[in-house]
Amino acid sequence: MTKWREAERPQRPQGRVCLVLAPILCIVALIVITEMITLLGPLGDHLVGLRQLAWPYRLPTLSPEETVPAPDLLHLSLLHEVCVNDVNASVSWQFGAPGHQLVGGTANNSHVLVHKDDTDLLPKLRHCPDVDIFLPHKSHTAGYCQDAAAYVKYLESRLLPEWVLDVQLDDPDLGRQVDYFSLCPRTPVLFLGHHWSSVAMTSRWPSDKPIYMMPNIEIMELTPLHFLRVDAVLCKTRVCYDRVTQWYKQVGNPRNASVFYTKHTSSSPSTLVRKRLGEYAVASKDYAEVKFTHLAGVSSVKGTREVLECWLHTSDLPLLDVYIDRKPFYRLFSPSFKSKVAHSLSPVNIRLGTHDHLTFSKVVAEALYMVSPSYGEGYGHTLNQARSSGAVIVTTDLPPMNELVTNETGVLIPVSRVKHPMVLMGGDYKGEQGLKDVEGLVASFEASDVCKAVQRMMQSTTVDERAKLGLNASRQYHADTKYFAKAMEKLRTFANP
Repeated sequence: MTKWREAERPQRPQGRVCLVLAPILCIVALIVITEMITLLGPLGDHLVGLRQLAWPYRLPTLSPEETVPAPDLLHLSLLHEVCVNDVNASVSWQFGAPGHQLVGGTANNSHVLVHKDDTDLLPKLRHCPDVDIFLPHKSHTAGYCQDAAAYVKYLESRLLPEWVLDVQLDDPDLGRQVDYFSLCPRTPVLFLGHHWSSVAMTSRWPSDKPIYMMPNIEIMELTPLHFLRVDAVLCKTRVCYDRVTQWYKQVGNPRNASVFYTKHTSSSPSTLVRKRLGEYAVASKDYAEVKFTHLAGVSSVKGTREVLECWLHTSDLPLLDVYIDRKPFYRLFSPSFKSKVAHSLSPVNIRLGTHDHLTFSKVVAEALYMVSPSYGEGYGHTLNQARSSGAVIVTTDLPPMNELVTNETGVLIPVSRVKHPMVLMGGDYKGEQGLKDVEGLVASFEASDVCKAVQRMMQSTTVDERAKLGLNASRQYHADTKYFAKAMEKLRTFANP
């Protein structure tokens, strides 16, 4: 009877408190244990097998002060998109600018695009910016349009197609025909890469109209004449700035050309995808889920052969997704290569063909780990876009790749540096006036080097450490974009003091 009554006796408050606190204390203990294991690094993961208990989302995100506002990033995407799709338009920086963006991530002011058959062409062309930007229609590739979008936006400029330089217009006020050169006789024109000699060398080009150039110093098409004819050189990378300034000291600088180190930027794929498809269209990053992405696209110089050979002949590597167009794939590999892929020691998916811009942007935005061991780059827009999305990037330890990706933001593959005889700034130029006493600009490495870098990352870093690499990469993308914006302000002052 007594026992029954004691069982029925109401619980004391202390008992109820213990029942409430017990599960809380268990959770706290689990967190403390997990944190202690994390501090042990890979050894703790291996000893206790708790790698999957790492916390992929606990790292702080970037503060608003650190980031470029989303409307500005979307603006870059809209300018890039119209550059690729409308090669005959003169594109104003006002197109898709903040304040001119619809909810679905499109521009609401397409009327600012200028075409040759516009009835009000003369007043539109008469408004000269501080710096004009020229890109021939055959060069409206994804890469050059990334360059163009950045300059058009941050110079508050316009992109000129060929017809703007050729068209003759009747000016009723003057009673005669006018052209671009008479409308903007002293406005500097920025040429992207080497696509300008046939334009700037014409007799119609005013002798006092400045020429600016953004070179990709790793390409074979650049000649001494390109640098001797310009008034300013805009360098996206430190290696460009160092070599161009050294070249002028070696060869001479007859036009007293100024060399600017501007850094550079690219559009943000994740911003575009979220604006077009919805805020949750980009999957959250879980750095505990290790899988690699290799984006070659239309290029055959992204180290695709070495990446695939690594995965084919090495076991226990994570899944690798390869995106490559058919033309470079069949240039790199024989038809029998597909059978080798079928017997790969590690899982590989090869996605052949081109992908629409939004699909490709989603792939970049969601990439967790990217392996992109380029032989050389003028800048590296795909790397930069992966940085913007917080990917952990494995790339070659060669400039400019190791300017975008450092040991604090990714993983570097040791390489040998090769001097190409057709590259003016490459250290072994076979023509006249090549830059001397410098290392090569071409990376040479083996599949085993790629494997070692990937395995080193997987074995010697924790999930949290990789997440920090991704966060640091994203932070540097935003910092470089802000640096570039300020550099363009300085350039406008230089061009129009």
